[in-house]
Amino acid sequence: MTNSERRAQEAGDRQDGTQPGSASERAGQDGGQPGGQRTGQRPGPLGELVTMRMISFFSLLRRSGVMAQRRHFDLSEIEWRIMTQVGERAPLSLNGLAELTLQDRGQLSRAVKAMVERGLLTRQRKPGGPEVEIGLSDQGRALYANMVERAIERDRRLTSDISQEDLEALWRITDIMIGKAEELMDEERTLGS
Repeated sequence: MTNSERRAQEAGDRQDGTQPGSASERAGQDGGQPGGQRTGQRPGPLGELVTMRMISFFSLLRRSGVMAQRRHFDLSEIEWRIMTQVGERAPLSLNGLAELTLQDRGQLSRAVKAMVERGLLTRQRKPGGPEVEIGLSDQGRALYANMVERAIERDRRLTSDISQEDLEALWRITDIMIGKAEELMDEERTLGS
C-alpha cells in the first residue's frame, strides 16, 4: 500500500473497523518487527516522534557515509564536511567555514592545513586584511566532482523504490519542517543573546 493509499484509508474509507494507528493496522506496516514497531523505531514515547525517526535515519546515513568517504576518497568526516562546504561556497574564511560546519575553529584550522598539504585546498590572504580565504585546488575540484557524483548515486539508491508522488510529498514536508527548524533556531539565538 502506498502512503497516499494509506492516508486515504485513514481518512475514513475504512470498512474493516480498525482505527488509524491501531495495533492491527501497524501490523501491516511494521515489516514484522517485534512488538509492532516500525523498522528503526525507538521504544517509548520518543520513538513516536517524527524528529527522532529523522535523527535515526540521519545517523544511519552519517555512519555509512563516513565509511564510504574513507573508502572512496580517503577523507575523514570533518574533511568531507570541509570539501562539501568549500566546493559549494568558495572562497570561505575559517570563521565562515566554522559557522557552516558547526566545528571548532582549532580543529578546522588543523584539518584545512593538512588538506592544503595534501593538495586538496588552497589558502590565500584576502587582499587588504588579515583574513585567509579557503578554496579548492585543481585536485580538490576533481575530488569534489567525484564526491557529488557519488552523493547523487547514493541518493538515487535510497529513493529508487519511492514513487514520484511520495518524493514530491517528502520535499514539501521537509521544506515545511526546515522552515520551522529555522524558526526554532532563530528563537534560540534570540533567547541566548
